[in-house]
Amino acid sequence: MDLLTALRRLTVANLVANMVIIWTGALVRLTKSGLGCSTWPQCEPDSYVPTPEQGLHGAIEFGNRLLTFVLAAVALATAIAAWRAFRRGVAPLRLFELSIGVGLGIIAQAVIGGVSVLTQLDPWVVGLHMVASVALMLICLRMVHIAHDLTPVPAAGGPYALTRLIFLLGMVVVALGVVVTGSGPHSGDGAATRNGFDPEWTAKIHAWAVWALVALTLLALVLAWSDARLRVIWLAVLATELFQGVVGYVQYFTALPVLLVLGHMIGTTLFVVALGHAWFATSYRGPQVTQREGVPDAVASA
Repeated sequence: MDLLTALRRLTVANLVANMVIIWTGALVRLTKSGLGCSTWPQCEPDSYVPTPEQGLHGAIEFGNRLLTFVLAAVALATAIAAWRAFRRGVAPLRLFELSIGVGLGIIAQAVIGGVSVLTQLDPWVVGLHMVASVALMLICLRMVHIAHDLTPVPAAGGPYALTRLIFLLGMVVVALGVVVTGSGPHSGDGAATRNGFDPEWTAKIHAWAVWALVALTLLALVLAWSDARLRVIWLAVLATELFQGVVGYVQYFTALPVLLVLGHMIGTTLFVVALGHAWFATSYRGPQVTQREGVPDAVASA
């Protein structure tokens, strides 16, 4: 396998790994295993590994902690490959810089996760943990784009600005989802506090933002319909939004069953990837300059 192929596969593995740890983190929370290890960096005051007395909750929380080392290993391998590819002139330095950023982000995430345990799963710290995970996903996605040399599609000023607006609103929707989670019942432990917001009203505000996002996405899809690549991009974004909307409404009206909430978290990662791809896959085309009437080509191009 040549170096560039290996690098491309590692960037994808980096992205997938940072998606999976969001899923396993959700599993920790939904099984009430957030304090399966009562402290950090140890699992118990006198042990770095769970004891038999901690049972399944300890095993789940400790297993999620171990995934940090898997992510770190993938990030390190990606950084090494990116540096070698840069030295050989087959990849830009930016790819190596981003891979270092991911590695540092994983270390920061381990610390934030530890603080969440030490603060007895404070909902704002847990929420920061999720927001940081989304940021890491987007950096990993950017690395995939660079490594695979995905050329952005030029877009006119209006559609380009709309893409940016949709992305920003999408991030607001994700942040509102974090607030909704912090007000709801799935805290990660029965003794954990919540953020104090009314779960019903936070869910409604979240839903209104989603409806606005869907409307803007439909507009972007209509504007991009003539371009096959942009059409596929916006169809993917719309599909993840509709999936999330359906799952969100069903879980709301069925008292938040665990499997549906887990499905919603998985859907969140897919939505972030689709939306981030829309952001990275478009560039500003600029105004179209037309040749002035009666001016020779040589003069017009001078």
